[in-house]
Amino acid sequence: MKFDFTLTPEQSLLAEDNLAVIDKVISRYIHTNENVCGLGQDDLHQEGAMALCKAAATYDGLSAQFSTYAVTVIRNHLLNHCKAVNAGLRNLPAVSLDAGDPEDSRPPPCPEPSVPDGVDELLGQLDTADLLADCKRRYTGVARLGVEALEWKVKGLSGADIARLYVAKPNQVGAWISRAAQKIRKDFAVPK
Repeated sequence: MKFDFTLTPEQSLLAEDNLAVIDKVISRYIHTNENVCGLGQDDLHQEGAMALCKAAATYDGLSAQFSTYAVTVIRNHLLNHCKAVNAGLRNLPAVSLDAGDPEDSRPPPCPEPSVPDGVDELLGQLDTADLLADCKRRYTGVARLGVEALEWKVKGLSGADIARLYVAKPNQVGAWISRAAQKIRKDFAVPK
């Protein structure tokens, strides 16, 4: 929700008179979680206050009482906010719970910020290139074609581009890659 408006004195008074609606909506429709950033009581109250101001700015005075209108606007905004927070949580990496001493309540120290110098990326590419070159020497047939296709993918080509190079269909290239990956997992015990 975009909040780029200024409330008139009447709209401000309308919002101030209905601040209790925010807590009513949170208690009735939203489950707070103080352990998740953005889903704590204070965070949700702040989001609700912004939605209440939006309700005051967009209220026409004809369709319903303001409190009824505000409940709908706040509820919809808070539900969207909770969905966005949860969607963001899905993209977070998992952290081991064994990271620290259970008696120590301090959070683990943050790692030093790294300067993006490209060395780590280059080392990863070298490791990948070495692995693929070794596999290319070992394998024959479809698995070798798959390794070659993987080399092209590492260099940035798409499956369709690789298919054009080999005068094959893209799904054939995918099958080659799948076969090569299967053999690499088996030979090098790489977990899926």
